[in-house]
Amino acid sequence: MPFEAGSRNIHDVFLSFRGEDTRASFTSHLYSALQNSGIKVFIDDNDLQRGDHISTSLSRAIELSQISIIVFSKNYADSRWCLNELEKIMMCHRTIAQAVVPVFYHVDPSEVRHQKGVFGIAFLSLLNRISNEMEFNPSWERERIPLSWSEALCQAASIAGFVIPNSR
Repeated sequence: MPFEAGSRNIHDVFLSFRGEDTRASFTSHLYSALQNSGIKVFIDDNDLQRGDHISTSLSRAIELSQISIIVFSKNYADSRWCLNELEKIMMCHRTIAQAVVPVFYHVDPSEVRHQKGVFGIAFLSLLNRISNEMEFNPSWERERIPLSWSEALCQAASIAGFVIPNSR
């Protein structure tokens, strides 16, 4: 049975995930199961415009969803796109009480919360790339981006969710 969406919701669920990690496996199965249950799911497709900042259409899709499911995977934090999406999700969680369900796919919640282990290495990889880019573009906000991402990761990983261990 579909969720009872309020008048402002056009999607029951917004799925946030790192495509290269889970699109062809866990996320595609989750999407199908939700769709088959009559749940309206927003999932990005390859036609969405990619860039440094979250697109207006994607931002709006997050705002107009009743629930956001975040599939944290090993390389989720190596994508500024995913982290910008996560920031928006957590803002909606705080401001409009949007439900957030984290799924920890082959990562431990504490790795996400503290940006440690394999997950932390992916996050550090992104921060190093950004640091290198800042050398060529000094107008970037040096402190705000990594700090806000780290806070969003910590907040999301502190919400009770589902842990999918490294097994079949």
